[in-house]
Amino acid sequence: MMLRTTGEAVPPLAWELAAKGYGIVDAVGPDFGTRLPGPGPRVIDLALVSAGLSLSPELPTVVARLRAAWPHLPLVCLPGAAPVPGLPVLSRTSSLSEICERLDEIVLASAQARTEARQLRQAGESLTARVRQARLGLTDAVVEARRLLVEARHLTAKNRPEDDQR
Repeated sequence: MMLRTTGEAVPPLAWELAAKGYGIVDAVGPDFGTRLPGPGPRVIDLALVSAGLSLSPELPTVVARLRAAWPHLPLVCLPGAAPVPGLPVLSRTSSLSEICERLDEIVLASAQARTEARQLRQAGESLTARVRQARLGLTDAVVEARRLLVEARHLTAKNRPEDDQR
């Protein structure tokens, strides 16, 4: 996803990346929709922040909206962008091949983090289910213990001699 300001042209790097096989979705200004155009679901692997948007006071709003829509989406500033805390910046001196390698590294690291998060979530859900089953088993055991206690009291009372009951 290419993020840029309304008055900013699509950076030439976007076209070069598209020619390398990267699918580029252009998102303009702070009012872009988090629903992507076109039929069917789209997978967004990365958001590129333009130089103009990196200087915009709207950037925190844009980042917040992106994080809400796609929590693990990596954001990367294009060469020439102002440094933004927490976002990597692609070097102006990097070749297109080096930029592609760096973007691939970022996307793969993000995918790995999502996979690990999904595995942890699944493990947590499995553990929660096992705890619930154990609680149900404990509840059943308590009910059974109470039943046996009542039965034992009944049998004890039944087997007492008559004079002890008075």
